[in-house]
Amino acid sequence: MTADDSQSGGGTNKVDAVIRKYDLVGMGAELEDRWVGADGEEESTRDLADYFNQSVLESAIEGSDAPTLSGDIQQVYQSLREDDADAPLIRSRLEQSGVDIESVMDDFISHQTVYRYLKNDRVAARPERTPAERKENAIDSIQRLRGRTTAVTRQTIESLEKNDAISAGDFNVINEVQVLCEDCGHSYDIVAFLEQGGCDCQSA
Repeated sequence: MTADDSQSGGGTNKVDAVIRKYDLVGMGAELEDRWVGADGEEESTRDLADYFNQSVLESAIEGSDAPTLSGDIQQVYQSLREDDADAPLIRSRLEQSGVDIESVMDDFISHQTVYRYLKNDRVAARPERTPAERKENAIDSIQRLRGRTTAVTRQTIESLEKNDAISAGDFNVINEVQVLCEDCGHSYDIVAFLEQGGCDCQSA
C-alpha cells in the first residue's frame, strides 16, 4: 500500500499527484512548514504522513454520501490502518456510500515518501537549533506521542469491549515513561528528566 510509493502516473511524484487528485490545495507548503517548524515546532515525517493520509481520507469521505464519518476522521483512519475490529464495518459503510476505499488507501503515503518529497522536490531543510531549542522540541514530541498513545489505547479498549472481546468498566489510561539512571538508581519521569538536563548525580 505504501511500500515504494514515490512515483505515481504522469512522471511526477506521488505526493503532488495525490494532492491534485483530492484537491488538497496548499498541502505541499503546509507539509514543508510543519516539518521545518515554521511555527516553532518541528513535526516528524511519520506524523506528517498520518496527517496527509487523514486529509486524503477526509476529502474522499466529504465527496461521498458518508458525511457522518468525517467528524471522527482520526479514529476512522486509525481503524482502517490497523485493520481493527471496527474496520470491516467502516469499510462497508464507506463502500455503500460510494467511497472506493481500496483506491483511497492505495493513495496513502509512507513517511519515507514524505521525507523524499520534502528533501528532493521541495528542497526543504530544517534550520539549526540551539541545544535548548532541541530539548524543547524533544519534550513537545514526547508529549504528543504520549497523548496519541493514550488516545489509541483508550479507543482500542472501547472497541474491544463494544465487540465483546473483553470486559471493562470505567477506566483510565495511565501512560508513564520512566528513565532509570544505572549509576545512582534514581528514576525520573521522562519530561522531568529532560527539563532538568539529565540526572542529578551527573552534576554532583
